[in-house]
Amino acid sequence: MELKQINLNLTNIGIIKQANITLDGLTVIAGENDTGKSTVSKVLYSIIKSISKNNKISINNIRHNFRKYFNGEISDDGKIIVSYDDLSFNISIKNNSIELEKTNLDSCFWVVQKSVNVIMIETPLIWNMMELFTKLPMVEDAMDLELEYPNIMKDLHWSLSFKTKKDGIDISDSIKSIIDGEFLTKNDGSFYFKKGNKEINLVNTATGIKYFGILQTLSKNNYLYENQILILDEPEVHLHPKWQLKLAQLIIQLVKDGVRIIVNSHSPYMIEALQRYSEQENLESNSNFYLAQDGVISKIDNSNAKTLSEIFEKLSEPFDTFEEIESKKLEQL
Repeated sequence: MELKQINLNLTNIGIIKQANITLDGLTVIAGENDTGKSTVSKVLYSIIKSISKNNKISINNIRHNFRKYFNGEISDDGKIIVSYDDLSFNISIKNNSIELEKTNLDSCFWVVQKSVNVIMIETPLIWNMMELFTKLPMVEDAMDLELEYPNIMKDLHWSLSFKTKKDGIDISDSIKSIIDGEFLTKNDGSFYFKKGNKEINLVNTATGIKYFGILQTLSKNNYLYENQILILDEPEVHLHPKWQLKLAQLIIQLVKDGVRIIVNSHSPYMIEALQRYSEQENLESNSNFYLAQDGVISKIDNSNAKTLSEIFEKLSEPFDTFEEIESKKLEQL
């Protein structure tokens, strides 16, 4: 089933003054820290979850669930528009209250009808909290409490713990060859990393391996499938440049198989690898690169080439500093 282009437009959301993003296969948002990259992803995640979590779509349910998932700042004149084909879903902020037009409710059904789902990976350290997330509901029941959760991580915990009936894309063996092992579960539901004949506790497993372990387990649980939206927030943070390239290859393979992937990154290795592998697989028309700076997230002149040129120039600034230091050192000789 083909999922058509999704567009996300944000105005005055957190530090973002304006952002206009297209999801059409691979979407890469590049920039320094604190430029709004994660905000875009969390808004999209929150909107899709706020609709898909509803048994009955209503303005009040959507309003409640959106606030539950997105706890970032929204200016009083903030606006969010998600459009799919000829349908549009709008959220506006008036008097610090989320407002939706009643006509939006018909547009909400595209999420349900097209089986759009979203998973966001913020950190591989989710593995260190798996037991905590498993036990918290029992604590709530025993003490008659309702605890505040980091809901994105809670949802990821569920996807890692339980299989879906969908037909998924299998990349588990590819990941096994990269990390020389696999993530498995014991009879009590706890996870461990098996390398050769050794069973390694996840607390003692390298963080980079944990990241690949998330994707391996999502694959085994059939959560990587056509029409799925997968958000990877700065996946390069815990990865050696060589493994960043391996991850980029996996990302492009998933995109080729129909998964829509958003990558937020400030790594020139990751960004260039995604560019080159997408070109190698003839996915240029389904790949969009954006630069985040000064409160704006945009594609320069609607051109990936111009945007990438600007991205690499921005990300190379630390090397300019090194050259300046070296130049001063030579002057002192």
